[in-house]
Amino acid sequence: MSGAQTATHAVRGARGTSSSLASTVVIEKVVGAAPDDRIQVIRRGFPAGVVTHLADEMGWTREHAIDALKLKRSTVLRKIKEHQLLDSPDSERLLSVLDMIAQVQQIVARSGDATGFDAARWLATWLDAPCPALGGQKPTDYLDTHEGIQVVRNLLSQMESGAYA
Repeated sequence: MSGAQTATHAVRGARGTSSSLASTVVIEKVVGAAPDDRIQVIRRGFPAGVVTHLADEMGWTREHAIDALKLKRSTVLRKIKEHQLLDSPDSERLLSVLDMIAQVQQIVARSGDATGFDAARWLATWLDAPCPALGGQKPTDYLDTHEGIQVVRNLLSQMESGAYA
């Protein structure tokens, strides 16, 4: 089975699975996948339960995650309840945050011993705090557009190099 088939199969198979298990499978299969595989998964959509799983991992409430990711509350809650897939834009925003968690974990691992470091919780705290490099705005204020997400990811990269302002 190709990488694309594996990632797509993970999403397709996740519909009938418990939301926590489904979310874990999707995250593991998609975060490190090749770009073509990730694009297919985004187009198909993440299981809506990934929102709850991500919120739990980050120490957020589900409602805070919905707000932070600029998702439509009633739509997401209905899709979670009915075990449906999110649309492509919502799936892409979720994937971007999952990628940021992986990025932070890699930065810390390259810096030294990452034992005991919780990248998801650290990122959640950082995303919610006013950031001088963003003129005092929170990084979550930038998660509604592709360009904003790139700005946030670039800030994370700058932190590693010491160029962060």
